Amino acid sequence: MSERERLDFEAMLAKLEEIARALDRDDLGLDEAIALFEEGIARLREANEWLETASGRVEEIIATSSGRIETRPLEGMDAGETDGAPSR
Repeated sequence: MSERERLDFEAMLAKLEEIARALDRDDLGLDEAIALFEEGIARLREANEWLETASGRVEEIIATSSGRIETRPLEGMDAGETDGAPSR
């Protein structure tokens, strides 16, 4: 993962955490809570799409008996599979 991608993903997580903290406030009005909830769901979908894309790029680096370095898809991580459950 590149530095830019990592920062973008970290920014997504930071925004989700900010939304979660805001939703925990006692002084939040219903309209504001609904708007924050909807924004949180949208951001969560974006983060999930990012993770699904990233999981398809994960490869296992192995050294062969002849000393060559090879890559192959990580076992148990088919494209789109993030937690062992079939993708939607």
